[in-house]
Amino acid sequence: MRTTAMLNLKGGVAKTVTCVNMAAILAADYGRRVLVVDADSQANTTEFFGGADGHQTLSSLLRGEYITPHATIRHSNVKGVDLIGADDSLMDLDLSAVKSKEADVTCLDRLLASYMDEYDNVLIDCPPAFNAASAAALLAATDVIIPIKVDAFSLRGMANLMRQIRNMQNINPNLQLAGLLPTMTYRSEKIRKALDVLTASDFRVYPAIRKTNKVDDMTFAQRPLIESSPHSAACVDYRRFVKAYLGGGADRG
Repeated sequence: MRTTAMLNLKGGVAKTVTCVNMAAILAADYGRRVLVVDADSQANTTEFFGGADGHQTLSSLLRGEYITPHATIRHSNVKGVDLIGADDSLMDLDLSAVKSKEADVTCLDRLLASYMDEYDNVLIDCPPAFNAASAAALLAATDVIIPIKVDAFSLRGMANLMRQIRNMQNINPNLQLAGLLPTMTYRSEKIRKALDVLTASDFRVYPAIRKTNKVDDMTFAQRPLIESSPHSAACVDYRRFVKAYLGGGADRG
């Protein structure tokens, strides 16, 4: 089972869009059994996949309130994709909650260990902040993908993000950086030069995702691109990205 955290401390870089489309493509195109974990208090991934539907959320797990895993995991509205949802109570669980032991950041790792044979891929949509939920995600993950909008602000924030990942690798030595995923790209000399800088770095850089209004349409329809706009540029690019992602990475178990 490969567990991948979608992480960037900057918002608006298409973490959620990447997570939901990657999950749908893994399930539909490759027959993978996929579990999506929403670790963001905005709960956009949860809403996209049909809501928590009375199930307990990741916040319940972090607070030690769940009774059984089945009370937390639900089927989503996309075939082959299950969900652990989020709610806004995750906002209350910052790093101080970890220090006071109000939040148990090992909970997700333990839950996933009991589902080794149930899923092929786990995707975790992390918040744009380093808090209890993102710490739990990185403790449970085998690898990290960093969706990155190719602008100056995102590029400047990479150093802080990499420092946080290295800190978590001291606790979870199995955690690997699977690569960077440029998102929302378009024809521009500045974008091309920025992509050249990323490609020349020591990081693996996945094929870029082009910007298209079909992504906005997808969020309103609550249907992934392979259903709502399968021939759009972004869908073509996400399929290419998933193919590259499956070409290498870490499996757990």
